[in-house]
Amino acid sequence: MVGFHDAVKYSRNIPLTTRIRRVHMSFANLALIMERGRHAAKRVLVGSDRLPSIDEAETLGYEANILDRVHKVKYTTPRRNNKSRKIPGSGSQGASGGPETVAPSGERWVEQGVDEILHLKILESLLDTDEPATIVLATGDAAVAEFSGGFMRMVERALQRGWSVELVSFIQVTSYAYRKKEFRAKWGDRFKMVELDTYIEELFE
Repeated sequence: MVGFHDAVKYSRNIPLTTRIRRVHMSFANLALIMERGRHAAKRVLVGSDRLPSIDEAETLGYEANILDRVHKVKYTTPRRNNKSRKIPGSGSQGASGGPETVAPSGERWVEQGVDEILHLKILESLLDTDEPATIVLATGDAAVAEFSGGFMRMVERALQRGWSVELVSFIQVTSYAYRKKEFRAKWGDRFKMVELDTYIEELFE
């Protein structure tokens, strides 16, 4: 949804930093782009907001897992002596010694476990399917997750086991890790990218 709204702004020459009203996306059209009339053995959607597109996805046979956001407090570790010194051989800055105190620096409601559920579903498919097939993954995220190796690691595991992977995402939110020449050359035609920006008008509800 973040990528969708960024693509909407870009298509209408609206600065990305400008807040706009939430635009509803047609999940039926997204599913059409992802599936392209092929048989889908498993359809999974995970998120943290109960948007209208979630209800639409469920009517299309998607297993929707909507998790509540959790309240988290970030902690910092201020030192008694604020002077910093160079750590020999590291090139990084470290605070000088002394007793430490832990204090909260901010509180917010955040997603937790959303990516990891999708990772689990991918791994289930890899284990439960006798012959390698195709995974269609709608995300551009390649970062390591809080409790797992992240989507890039799942993609690599699938490719190593002979599966094909189609990554469906918007350009602005697609990690460069998926575009690296070494990565693309290693897996050839078994890894494909579908850029949703081309279909922005069709994705409007």
